[in-house]
Amino acid sequence: MSRPALSVNRVSHFVRYWWQRLLHNLPQKFLALLLAFALWFVATEDRRASIQQNFNVAVDVRDTTGGSEKRAVSGLNPASVIVTLSGSRQRLAALNASDIQAFVDITDLPDGEFSRTVRVVGPDATRSLKVAPTVAQGRIDAELSRTQPVILSVTAPPSDSVPRYVLAPRQVTVSGPSQVVGTVERVITEPVTLSQGNQTEARLLALDAKGKTVDVRLTPSSITVDRIDSGNLPIRSVPVRLSGVPSNLSVLSSNVEPSTVRLIGPAETLARISSVTASVVYRPGTFSAQPSLVLPDGVRALDRVTVQLTVAAK
Repeated sequence: MSRPALSVNRVSHFVRYWWQRLLHNLPQKFLALLLAFALWFVATEDRRASIQQNFNVAVDVRDTTGGSEKRAVSGLNPASVIVTLSGSRQRLAALNASDIQAFVDITDLPDGEFSRTVRVVGPDATRSLKVAPTVAQGRIDAELSRTQPVILSVTAPPSDSVPRYVLAPRQVTVSGPSQVVGTVERVITEPVTLSQGNQTEARLLALDAKGKTVDVRLTPSSITVDRIDSGNLPIRSVPVRLSGVPSNLSVLSSNVEPSTVRLIGPAETLARISSVTASVVYRPGTFSAQPSLVLPDGVRALDRVTVQLTVAAK
């Protein structure tokens, strides 16, 4: 019977000991706790403070309209909006514009012009305050796809070579709103500089009749270009001179493009050629022509010459 009583006394003594320790200097302990909390509050105030930040966000178009006909949007204006978000400094500093959704919903709208409110969905722990502009316009059309051959664009090759290229693929698919696809005149590569026997990836551009870039989808968006020629050929570059002007006419202005041409032929014949004559049929007025070149037998020109003339009668 003495052992249980002894255990109870030990427990009672243990509780009294720690209770006394807790109450010892209690006001000072409470003050220290308050001071620590105040220091933490001040140190983390910058993280908790709510600030505002602007993001330039691309506008997306959402269309869940049913039906077999695909639709596309052209002329979206604006293409991006300024979104103002509020949140903690730490949260906003970690965001990119790609983390924010800005979109217009054109579901079930008829084909033609539209004007819709831009909606914004911000990431968690942020709040959207403002979007500018608030409305986006555009045009809904049926989507059109067609194939188009690729035109290779190259920088000027060395004068002693005749480069040969292989394109893969040689045709691409142009897709987009029917009215926009209809303006595409040609698909070209970005200018390519390629040495003999090498290969490169060339990005494609869709151009209209004025040479301006058209915003369409190109599939694929780039092609492979191989240069397959090897070795150098007997080629010489010489200046182009215009043929004589009739005595009853005078040339007021002239422009020859290019001013030099590359000639290919027997090496001994090329060595004797210092220039070539462009045979022009002169007439009064301002006109453009592609003259024939006077060349020795066995020699041909690798470049086509164009002349622009202003001629007047005497």
